[in-house]
Parts: sequence; structure tokens; C-alpha cells
Amino acid sequence: MIVGVVKEQKPGEGRVGVTPKNVQKLINARAEVLVEENAGVGSGFSNEDYQEAGGQIVSHAKTWEADLVVKVKEPDAEEYQYFKPNQIVWGFQHLASSPKTVAAMIKAKTTAIGGETIVKDNKLQLLAPMSAIAGRRSVIMGTYYLEAQHHGQGILLCGTPEVEAGNVVILGGGNAAVNAATLALDMGCHVSILEVKQERLDWLEKHFAGQDYQGIISNEENLAKYIKNADLFISTILIPGARPPKLVTEDMVKSMKPGSVIVDVAIDQGGTVETIDHPTTIEDPVFVKDGIIHYAVPNQPGAVPRTATLALASGNISYLLEIVEKGLNQAIKDDEALMSGINIYQGKVTNKGLANSLNYDFTEIDAI
Repeated sequence: MIVGVVKEQKPGEGRVGVTPKNVQKLINARAEVLVEENAGVGSGFSNEDYQEAGGQIVSHAKTWEADLVVKVKEPDAEEYQYFKPNQIVWGFQHLASSPKTVAAMIKAKTTAIGGETIVKDNKLQLLAPMSAIAGRRSVIMGTYYLEAQHHGQGILLCGTPEVEAGNVVILGGGNAAVNAATLALDMGCHVSILEVKQERLDWLEKHFAGQDYQGIISNEENLAKYIKNADLFISTILIPGARPPKLVTEDMVKSMKPGSVIVDVAIDQGGTVETIDHPTTIEDPVFVKDGIIHYAVPNQPGAVPRTATLALASGNISYLLEIVEKGLNQAIKDDEALMSGINIYQGKVTNKGLANSLNYDFTEIDAI
């Protein structure tokens, strides 16, 4: 099998899906590995590093000739021309918010594996480390944009010995939320988490016991109440494979204090904030609407590519090796977690959330 490691095209994105060490593992599994020129430079891996591991440095177009194309983010529109039948495209696809990509893959009868939908032991295994990074960065970015020179309130979120710290309100109680809350609490902030599941609230209560934390049942009334006092509001709601509803209305946003900050961690899947109608970029990350600063970067971990790549590649490699060693069909028969990552199989939509979001016919993967 020929494996292609693609350089990301998204502005500010420095991650790469495979490290030189993992190129060596793929070659030991009898794969031929094509690495796009400078694919790993943003993460601190040179072309020479990949060549020493046995990879071949090639052009962007040549990389896309591979049987298994390894990316980090969804393909860009200019890459649709490279899709072909029986080709496997691997990465964080978030296809529900990218209907043109889905249409192009269906037309080409390409297979898409989304790392964001791979579930093992009831956990989003590959997404978890990226969510942890995004959650922590949300607090860091919120702190930064609350400063006056960015049109923020002009407050230090962590406060001082003389001045009370700010309020951080988080929607959703998953992995990104826990990491955001952990950093915010360590900084001395007041933290509230709104979560729909009582059992998760009970877990959070024990986890953050003794700290300046409160958990609240998430509903429209409570969300409207707590967002008013948020200096930093972080939405972490993600529905694997599907677009989430717009839970945060424009009226709620308007009720916030001028100069407050909203960070939507899951904007790559469509986001939950009504006033965010488009994603931003690492290079141009914010806009102001209704007096509130909106941070809507869909690839936050790409801003810390060395850390993110090391975490991502360590999770990717076991699945990539399964595909290389067994072929995709046998690999997904043997591994339910890998099967859960199949969003599109040879042009057929095999993720129910994706099918429902974009009104495609749904095909059970195990029926193919």
C-alpha cells in the first residue's frame, strides 16, 4: 500500500499526521511512504528527517496519488481534483460542516475516515488530546482578548491579590470543558459548567471538589442566566459526525457585558453560537459582533503544532498500521473502533449523523 503524508493547506496549520518515527513503522509494515515536501516543518520535522526514516519527498500532487492519504484537517477545495475510487482519506474531517467535500467524495467514490468519530470504550479516542489542547487554549485566548488593546473589557482574567478574578462559563461537560475548567481554576477564576446529563454533573462535582466551581443543568433558561455574567464564555458542544444546534442565541450574546469573549471550540463541526456564522483562522482569529469578541478558530491545536502533532501521531499510527497490514475491509471487520471512523465508504455515507445533517441516504457500513 502506498501511504501519502500531506502538507496542510489551511492558514496557520502546522500539524502533520505522521512523524518520521511513524514513517519507519509504516515502512516496516511494507508500505511505501510518500511525504509532501515540508509537510512536517511546522511541527519541527525536516524533509531530511523523513528521508532518513525511509520516506520519499514528493510534490503535493504526487502525494495525493497514494492509496491512503493521511491529513490532519479536511481536504481543501483545490484538493478535490485528486479524489479517486478506492482511495482512503484520513484526518479530522468534520464533514457535516463541509458539504462540498462530501459531494466531491461521493462523486469520486472515495472513502473518508474521520478521526473525530473514532470511538473506543465510549470515548472519542483520537479527538481527546486535540480537545484537551483546544480547551486549555480557549482559556489562554480568552485571557488575551479580554485585554483592552483587543477591545476587551480590560480585565486580567485571573485577577490579582487585590482584585477578584473573572467568571468563566462553559457549555458542555466533556473533555474540552474539563481541560478549560482545570486551567481556569488553576488561574483562580470562578468557573461554571452547564451540562445536560446529571451523572456527568455529579462526576464534575467530585472532580473539582473544593475549588471555585459550580455545575448547572443545561437548559435554555440557565444558559441565558449564566451567560450574562460571563467574562469568558466557552462552548464545547460536539455531536460526532453531525452539526450541533445553535443553542446560544443572539439575544443571549447581546446580554453579555461589552468586551466579553466567546470561544466556540467545536466551530469546525458548525458550532453552537448563533452570532458565529463563519469560522476564523489562526492568523485572523477574532471578530466583534454586538460588542462581544468572538474567537472561532476551527483548528486551535494547529497553533501549537509540535505538541499537537506528537499527541495526534501517537494515536493515529496503530490504526494506520492496521489498514496497511490488513487492508481496509479486513481492518474494519477486526476493529469496531476503526469502523466507527468510516464516514464515507466508496462514495456511500456510512455515518448516520452526517447523513442526517446533509440529507443523504445512510448506508450501514457492516452491510457493505
